[in-house]
Amino acid sequence: MKNLNIFGIKKRYNKFKQGFTLVEILITIGIIGVVAALTIPTLIQNSNSKKFVAQLKKSLSTLNQAVIGAQAQYDIDYSNLSLASQDSTCASDTVSGGKLSLCGLFNNTLAGQTYLGKYGNVKAANNTTPYKAEVSSISIDNFLFFSFADGAFVAFNPNMKNCGIGIGNSLTTEVIEEKGLTNCIGFIDVNGPTPPNREVKCAEESTIISVDKTCKVTNGSMGDIFPVIFHDGHVHPATNAALSAFLGGNGKENPNGSNNDENEEVAPKMVTFKGGEYEYLGGNNKYSQKDSEGNYISDGGYYKKDDNGNYVDAQGKVFTKNADGNYVGSDGSVYDENMNLLGQNYKGNWFAFKGDVLVRDMGNGTYKGKGGMTYTKTNEGLYKRSDGTYFDENFNTIGKSKNNNWYDFKNGLFVREDANGNYISDSGKTYTKNTDGNYVNGKYVYDSNLNPVGATHNGVWYDYKGQLYVRDMGDGTYKGFSMTYKQNEDGNYERSDGNVYDSDFYYIGHK
Repeated sequence: MKNLNIFGIKKRYNKFKQGFTLVEILITIGIIGVVAALTIPTLIQNSNSKKFVAQLKKSLSTLNQAVIGAQAQYDIDYSNLSLASQDSTCASDTVSGGKLSLCGLFNNTLAGQTYLGKYGNVKAANNTTPYKAEVSSISIDNFLFFSFADGAFVAFNPNMKNCGIGIGNSLTTEVIEEKGLTNCIGFIDVNGPTPPNREVKCAEESTIISVDKTCKVTNGSMGDIFPVIFHDGHVHPATNAALSAFLGGNGKENPNGSNNDENEEVAPKMVTFKGGEYEYLGGNNKYSQKDSEGNYISDGGYYKKDDNGNYVDAQGKVFTKNADGNYVGSDGSVYDENMNLLGQNYKGNWFAFKGDVLVRDMGNGTYKGKGGMTYTKTNEGLYKRSDGTYFDENFNTIGKSKNNNWYDFKNGLFVREDANGNYISDSGKTYTKNTDGNYVNGKYVYDSNLNPVGATHNGVWYDYKGQLYVRDMGDGTYKGFSMTYKQNEDGNYERSDGNVYDSDFYYIGHK
């Protein structure tokens, strides 16, 4: 000890500095623990949310690549599917063996897949108890399960078949119901049997089957299960929550670029976008964006010339001008000067685009499709494809033969007339002729060519306008089955989810 005299007052000074007391240390540890308890779960949830969405995108890519492979090798996609064999026999379904089910498609085109069986027989992460999934938007009791090479699960209804929306139609929530595609909805559990095994949910509103309506998804409402819909050559999120999660939580952009086709007649012919003038030429006019000058621009159908005379679309994809004055895309597709498809170079062979199909002239009176299907000319001058579908001399679809019955091709459907004057589709649906000469299937009404006329929903009639079922409310607004359409200052109709339609209810953009 030393004595110090400060201002005349003697103090004793300990040469050892005093440290923290045990109480102080315990308090500090307690504070750190409270902060950690509050923040670490949030950090983990945020990390899991990002991981789940990244895995979803990877799984969707895997499924979309599978159908590309099936189209190339076997000329089938999700619209051609037949019923899957039940439970364990699904493992033996093969496209090459003639079983055009989703089981067969997966068995032939997915590398590293494993068939797991029917729901209830699939094992949880501990490999002893059954796998349980918390899914409320769809019924999954009879679902069949595959696992991917990375461990993700894909589950689907064994009754999934004919998952097509028809030529000229866009995938919308209304189309899913109109075409009866609910059996074409399955789900992806992105981390397989590992918990939480819970469906992604909307944070503040109901979670519904919808491919064009979004909601808010938070870390707390995120799950590892995402309902998806299989159709034609695509797999897309099937609920508003799955769609929103895919888009980043609030639905800020379109996930697939192809939800809504736009009518060329109402499309702007020239728009300014990203510093360039884009002209509407042709192709599939897809999901639109509003540019800085208030125009609606699509990622398909709008092109500009670059410095080399090539076409560049609004998303930066280049179509290179060749010596013939045509334009070639990266997949070998060739377009004329107005960007109308001429054909495609595929595996060293030229396939011309004729009517509804890409075909190669074999020089002996037959044609081949990209996937190997044969088109043989009949005595009547028609072309019969090896799956029983018939085409005219220009390769426009006219009908098909199935189970010794003939089905005409009407507005994207194959149908035959029965003894009562009703239509029966090749998938077994009945379109009953009414006293007005129209045809009724459920709540939907069609004309004699099966063009939609309208629908009766909850006892109220909705007209089919453009691409939508809407009811005039008499106050400048229209109601859809679940959405409101309000007329804006431009005379267009803005839907409650931000989609914009012209006065004839053709889709023109999104806000």
